[in-house]
Amino acid sequence: MVKIVRLFTCLLAIFFIFFASVPVSLASFEKNPLQFELTELKFATRQDGSHYATGYMRWGNVSPYELLDLSGKLDLYNNKGEKINIDSDVDYFSYPVMHPGDNELGITELLTFDLVPSVTKASDLTDAYLKPTYTYTLGKKAEPRPYIYTKMTAYEFTDTHYIAHMILVNRGEATAEKFIYSGVEAIDYRQDGLFYPENSHPVINESFRLEPGQYARTSFKIPINYLKTKYTDLYQVRADIRFKYKATAPYQESALNVTANNQKLLNQTFAENDITYVSLRELVEALDGTIQWDNPTQTATIIRGPSNITIPVGSNKFLRDGIEFTASANAKLYNNTILVVPLRDVAELLNCDVYFDHKWGQKSIIVIPVPLLT
Repeated sequence: MVKIVRLFTCLLAIFFIFFASVPVSLASFEKNPLQFELTELKFATRQDGSHYATGYMRWGNVSPYELLDLSGKLDLYNNKGEKINIDSDVDYFSYPVMHPGDNELGITELLTFDLVPSVTKASDLTDAYLKPTYTYTLGKKAEPRPYIYTKMTAYEFTDTHYIAHMILVNRGEATAEKFIYSGVEAIDYRQDGLFYPENSHPVINESFRLEPGQYARTSFKIPINYLKTKYTDLYQVRADIRFKYKATAPYQESALNVTANNQKLLNQTFAENDITYVSLRELVEALDGTIQWDNPTQTATIIRGPSNITIPVGSNKFLRDGIEFTASANAKLYNNTILVVPLRDVAELLNCDVYFDHKWGQKSIIVIPVPLLT
């Protein structure tokens, strides 16, 4: 039996992941549109001596298609490929409509599996995996669209205004343009909101445009006297902005897209064993840094702002200002000529924010440098 309890939390510790499919083309999406992740699988025993397993499942429609009349069944298999859960009428799922592109695998569920008698101890669940089977009717295909992510990065006060410094990032697949700005939403720790309407902004306006992977920094002002009509502690106030925009080309179409500081990285950008590599020189130059190469030691030194980062070929031990960091993979020479490095590790050493999105077979990585202190 599978008991399902719907949750809306995101679990960070993933001990085992099973992907029902790893789509790489529209054809494979049509056959395998759903993706599943099973985490924290645990063995337990009831008072009557029967055994069961619990785990958390995150799943969603990662395809660009609408799924109609979706119905399916969840089973648990051991590392020998044998089914180890007992069937029940409640281990089925069904949805009349599941909309396309649930990139965040937003449905989180707690599963409980009644186990077959041969499963008697926790070690019997080693490398166990979820095996879903399902049927559906393929619906309409979604259009590429922008997704403008906003984040408040800092705030300050003048004698007359509260100033919110913000970043806007296009994490979608289409270009956003012709923005219409309508104002700033203030909110405090009680989630008590206050809207400050405006109809113009020097940056967020009709001429503003963000292609996929691009970002912009700007600021917004709210009169202090306006905030004091609702709030007593202005240091607890945060802000977000309200706007509309139109979607247009160019669209994001390649399987792997890496943008650093609003520049697309095109040379020697590839994924290997789930790690994205980029040309170190191209990355550093996009981030307005400099790179020095020492041929006798096969070592690159990056200088950006006050920090120095040393990266030796063939090693995952990188140094930042003399402190050693272990990267997820070695730096290596591509075709024995170009130094490539694991992107996320080096970007974070360079004090950058990294945004990763995987949708419809397309991977998008956006690297945004944190402003250097002056």
